[in-house]
Amino acid sequence: MNKKFNQYVPLIFLAAIVLIGLIVFMGTKDTITEYSEARNAVQDYERKIQEKEKEINTLDTQIKQEQMKLQSIKPVYESGIDSSSQNLGIYGNMFENLVKRAQSNGLLIRSIEYNMTPENDPLIMEGGDRYNACELKFFLVGTYSQLQGFLSEVNNNFEYLVYVSKLSVTAFERNTDYILANTSITLYSKKPDSEIKKSSSNSRRAARRARR
Repeated sequence: MNKKFNQYVPLIFLAAIVLIGLIVFMGTKDTITEYSEARNAVQDYERKIQEKEKEINTLDTQIKQEQMKLQSIKPVYESGIDSSSQNLGIYGNMFENLVKRAQSNGLLIRSIEYNMTPENDPLIMEGGDRYNACELKFFLVGTYSQLQGFLSEVNNNFEYLVYVSKLSVTAFERNTDYILANTSITLYSKKPDSEIKKSSSNSRRAARRARR
């Protein structure tokens, strides 16, 4: 009997180990499930945090780009002169400044024409009751690098808003090292507040008459 019992001892021991393991597993099953769920929740939160960080970085980039754009926008010269005077005085010293910059870059000015009421100007079409515009047509002679230097100063280093609306070049027959340039540069000035209010009032009265 003892001999037979001894034969079953390993099996009984193994069964006891399996039973204990099963009891431990059943006791820790809920804990394991909770841990797994908590780990998945943490991973989900981490993923959402990464997505939000990407969104924040994208917004920061967009804000910086907009700030750079705002910094690059040049102001419109504010004139205290009634625009009905129809003279270059309402644009301050911008005209003289352009002439000096063309000359300082070595360009020869053959002639200058100006138009105090340019048609189809984008700024005037957008807010014509607030701004004045004058289109200057410069006929210049010089080298390509001289013209490039002048236009670079006008576009990048000019204090107030101007608009290079046209540029055409042809070779100078007498000396091919030089070119003839025909460029149109529009000057802008802001109308006095009193004139803007007057214009707005006239526009409203005209609109009321049109409705009648």
